[in-house]
Amino acid sequence: MSCSIKICGITTIEDASMVSEAGADFLGVLVNVPRSPRSLTVEKARKIFSLSKIPVILLTFDLKADQVIKLVRALSPFGIQLAGNETEDEVGKLRKKLTCEIWKSLHIPAAEVEKEKVHDIVAKINYFIEAGIDRIVLDSAVIKGTKMQKGGTGQTFDWSLAKAISAQVEKFLFLAGGIKTDNVKDALLHVKPDGIDLSSGVEKSIGKKDPQLVKSLIATVRNVEFFL
Repeated sequence: MSCSIKICGITTIEDASMVSEAGADFLGVLVNVPRSPRSLTVEKARKIFSLSKIPVILLTFDLKADQVIKLVRALSPFGIQLAGNETEDEVGKLRKKLTCEIWKSLHIPAAEVEKEKVHDIVAKINYFIEAGIDRIVLDSAVIKGTKMQKGGTGQTFDWSLAKAISAQVEKFLFLAGGIKTDNVKDALLHVKPDGIDLSSGVEKSIGKKDPQLVKSLIATVRNVEFFL
């Protein structure tokens, strides 16, 4: 089994080049996401998209369909990742307008939050598949203060849920949320996802990737693949 690796939260051309050369399969770039310190403007993101040697995924959060379409036209990504509360109807509208891949993040509460039922999550995924989603990203959600933070938490959720979901969904599935070098092997062996998606797990500071952590994580994934 081959596991795709997406390194998200890329903020510089230098990191994009380093991650690409290290053997990642996808880059993730956040654009116009005010809630994230890793978000870029269209102008700052443009060179990363145009110069990358591997596919770049444009990550957005709760933008209207016309705003997403405008970003896609400006940046020409391989795909978009809808990381907010977008609905199946909004996905359907985008599918009719876009030729790039469309990914959807679904957020599962971490340990301190009451767990959702697998049946409900699978049903939600199937609605998105019918609407035209190409890939699913299972990520963590945690409560911080009075708000629910979706994605970018640096925390894992119950991977037994991810394993159960993966067994019932016939679509490319990424595992995200708190993945790093010292737990990626367990994640792959336990869940057997089609891909992993991470950001802070290979950073030396917010928005800046650590070359050694990136190389170590990718080497671990490639080694584990032989046992899957």
